[in-house]
Amino acid sequence: MDVYVNDNKVDGGLDTSGAVRDVVMQVQDHHCGQGQVVMAIRCDGAEIGAGAMAEMLARPAGDVGRLDVHTSTKPALVHDAMTHASVTLQDTESACQRVAELINEGESQQGIELLGQCLHVWQQVHEAVAKSIAMLDLDADAMTIRDEPLADIIGMPKDSLLQIKQALTAQDHVLLADILQYEFSEVTDRWHSVIAMLRHEAEERLEESPS
Repeated sequence: MDVYVNDNKVDGGLDTSGAVRDVVMQVQDHHCGQGQVVMAIRCDGAEIGAGAMAEMLARPAGDVGRLDVHTSTKPALVHDAMTHASVTLQDTESACQRVAELINEGESQQGIELLGQCLHVWQQVHEAVAKSIAMLDLDADAMTIRDEPLADIIGMPKDSLLQIKQALTAQDHVLLADILQYEFSEVTDRWHSVIAMLRHEAEERLEESPS
């Protein structure tokens, strides 16, 4: 197996007798710069997505001819994740308004199908925010945004999602449309503030990092 870190070949010093996971851990421990973390890997030219990562890491290293490991810093990863989350959240907000319009127009089934997609994206954004807070080692209980505890804002979607679930169960499409148009919009606005704060924090840390 040939191993490359950020397109630079690692000459010797790696035990490739185990699984791909073992090689990646050696790279993280001995061939990443200070503050660097593994962000992506490619095996024989193929980028490994999140869904296939566990299976690939468990493969024998001897089955892979070339392993490319790409690293970054935690602040850089957070900055990229929050930039993407901001765009995604904005698109989802528009989609939720479209769901409300479809329901009000009597196209409830189409609206509910679109809502399912929105809720999936919301879950992804929530996970990205939670991981970013952990990567920056922030105390969500000690921080505030707009005089509200960060932890409370992060948890706000749960209340709205519960109301959405109850409205769906009761088939109360009028209530569902109202939640999406008004309450969910307020939650989204607060989440934009959280994302902006995390991105700003990441930017400050990137500026403080030695070049």
